[in-house]
Amino acid sequence: MSHQVVQALSDQQIRWFEGGGLVLLGLGAVALLVFWIAALISVLGAPIGCGAKILWLLVVFALPFLGSVLWFVAGRTRS
Repeated sequence: MSHQVVQALSDQQIRWFEGGGLVLLGLGAVALLVFWIAALISVLGAPIGCGAKILWLLVVFALPFLGSVLWFVAGRTRS
């Protein structure tokens, strides 16, 4: 009986990939990568001190998604 459950999950996963799930997953990964790169570029171009830039770069590198969100929400200076 457990073999049938495993087989059903495998069939469900195969249908997900065939239904465009892999494309959706890939697009999400590309979007996250672009967001992360945008945060890095924004930190490097920000009019803040060298020490603050290094700290923010470490945060963005250590926590790719959360660090990027924190930079755009709290760290970026507004003109």
